[in-house]
Amino acid sequence: MMNESSIDFSTLPKVKLSSIELAYIERGQGPLVLCMHGFPDNACTWLPMLDVLAAQGYRAVAPFTRGYYPSSLAADGDYSLIALAQDILDLIGAMGEESAIVIGHDWGGLAAITAANMAPEKISKLIVSGVPHLHKAPFSLAQLFRSWYVLLFQLPNLPEKLVARKQLAFIDKFYAAWSPQWAISAEHLDSVKASLSAPGALSASLDYYRAMVRRMTAASWKIISAKTTVPTLVFVGLADGSTGHELFRFTKDCYENLHGLVKMINVGHFPHIEDHDLFARKVLNFLKS
Repeated sequence: MMNESSIDFSTLPKVKLSSIELAYIERGQGPLVLCMHGFPDNACTWLPMLDVLAAQGYRAVAPFTRGYYPSSLAADGDYSLIALAQDILDLIGAMGEESAIVIGHDWGGLAAITAANMAPEKISKLIVSGVPHLHKAPFSLAQLFRSWYVLLFQLPNLPEKLVARKQLAFIDKFYAAWSPQWAISAEHLDSVKASLSAPGALSASLDYYRAMVRRMTAASWKIISAKTTVPTLVFVGLADGSTGHELFRFTKDCYENLHGLVKMINVGHFPHIEDHDLFARKVLNFLKS
């Protein structure tokens, strides 16, 4: 069983894609499974799942997404969902495969959906956690208040200063608010802060939110919000303080091949680590179905 104290960022393998160099953690051999993290997080969030997948005969790979140390910053400054999705598709080819299973949480989930819409033939199965599909996400006044930070992050410079204060204490507050019934381990919190403390990394992570507004085009939105065709399993934590479960009301209308919406009681924004056993069991059943 891997633990985060054994992960040395400086020695992780890296793969150069068309516009980015991604560091990654890899375990096992077999069919490729890509595990994509969100914010505020990093690839280490998937360590327990990598062990499970490797033990079941899969090649499990968790990259640090663009901008998150030890991956490189985007040379062109592009942190749009289209760029994130293209990284997934490019990574499949760079791993020597024609297709892969993709598991995505938060931004990783939105990127995985977008990648599946861009090239469904390259993603055999999709698992999405913690984010609703944008094809049909209902408006919620409560969600508007939950998403206050999205508006804050649109400002230049100030958000970086606020989040960086007191050794990134803002990150602690996000975890406490988004998963109020779960306490993140100090080990993982330190790992996440290490990814965001490298020069330019914090700005890059916030640029994901800025790009969602500033780089969104009609053509991009058409791809991102299109109904997804690949077989998909979706997870939502009913105690999520970041993304309300009411936004998943029309999930069945967003996927042509939905294999289930798993509603996890007493679980917040990070289902894959808050109730790892249930998450892993549901994922493996889906992969074997």
